[in-house]
Amino acid sequence: MDEKSVTAVDYLEEQLELEREAREVMPYEPDVCTYPKSCRQLVFACLTCRRQNEGANIGVCYLCLIQCHSTHELVELFSKRDFTCDCGTSRMHKGSSCALRAKQARELVAAESTTNTSVQMSSARGSPVKPPRLRTGSFSESFAFSSIDLPPADDIPSLDNNYNHNFEGKFCSCEMIYNPIQETRTMHQCYLGDVCGEDWFHQDCILGYKPGIHRKRIQSSGENMLDELPPPGLEASEDKPLVTPLVDEDDDDVIPHFPEIDSFGEFVCWKCVEANRAAFDELKHYLKIVVHHMPHFDLVPDAETWETQYEQYKDKNEDEEPPTKKIKTEKKIPYSVFLSESFKDDITNIMASLPEESALGKFLKSVEFFSKDDPIFQPPKEEMASSTSSTGSLFELGSNALRTLPAPQAIEGLHAYGIMKAKLRDFFKGFVDQNKVVTEEEVREFFGNMKNGAGGD
Repeated sequence: MDEKSVTAVDYLEEQLELEREAREVMPYEPDVCTYPKSCRQLVFACLTCRRQNEGANIGVCYLCLIQCHSTHELVELFSKRDFTCDCGTSRMHKGSSCALRAKQARELVAAESTTNTSVQMSSARGSPVKPPRLRTGSFSESFAFSSIDLPPADDIPSLDNNYNHNFEGKFCSCEMIYNPIQETRTMHQCYLGDVCGEDWFHQDCILGYKPGIHRKRIQSSGENMLDELPPPGLEASEDKPLVTPLVDEDDDDVIPHFPEIDSFGEFVCWKCVEANRAAFDELKHYLKIVVHHMPHFDLVPDAETWETQYEQYKDKNEDEEPPTKKIKTEKKIPYSVFLSESFKDDITNIMASLPEESALGKFLKSVEFFSKDDPIFQPPKEEMASSTSSTGSLFELGSNALRTLPAPQAIEGLHAYGIMKAKLRDFFKGFVDQNKVVTEEEVREFFGNMKNGAGGD
């Protein structure tokens, strides 16, 4: 059989398989934006919208990533706590409103209009239906009408979102622009994040090595390494606190003196520890909770120098002398902490015994996610067998796109689409019935005839 030939059955099965694979990578039903919900969720920084809006930091939810920003330059930030989607808000005022919320508003308008029409038929004094309120103090009148273009983005943004340099595409204290293809160093996300904004840090930067001295060169295999990357959001959706870039398995990528990855569950960076120093100075003595606390030095050039400084650090910080007796003028070395897998249960067990004046007790009461579940929001999963979903087959997506057109163009488009669909069905039916192959030349001829009007109405 010619390699450019394929049976119609094979072609249709291949298309269905491609759609199934797409749903496995992005299995969620992208129908409803998470706005205005503030939650711990997967966040994507939109660099395209940032450039278009005078450098405003803009983060969007997983659903808007697919429906509103799929053609933009995006950076996956993984989970962010207490974050509200910026799509369609005035932070991106030079863009359009959220397509998902606009669609939902139009559906509400249509439903209310139908109900109101019934009421008006029985009452001469019926009042017109107003569109739903999308932002405080204003009505989005444009949603009552069909339009090719979405209205401007003007929903009210959250004042509680915490933005850091991640929204510029930068990570870690070394201000690196993350490239998943070229990056060779393991990174960890800070679990607390009240100072760093839940930033991601390289292992060597956590210990304070000079940036780059442990960086490896990637040896190209001639293959597209993008094909080897996990699906977007996989690590974050499973609440895994690290990203491991692709490296040669033969490389020894162990950072000298960094704790074994399997020995801890979560990591809190030195910046956040320093802002809550009194609390963590207490917490680090609970060895079932803090399994490691590692100092952060300043631009250490090699492992030997780091070890020398570490021995000095231990001599000054790991004695039994109470903190109140230490010389207060002595400069404190910042440190990061590594929490055990069971740290939440262990923290729960000690909280009741902490005195009222305890800095640790006050801290733990203010950050409940240190002792309670802190799940990452996940949208409802798409029903694989659904044929009416707005994210169904490619044909259904085309039909849904027509609904955004003004009425005259939509009617003409649907009429033309119906003619083409019927002719295409008849074209393939003959091949299916006879289990014959369809060649590229025959397909091109079919669409050429359609374009030239041959056999048209």
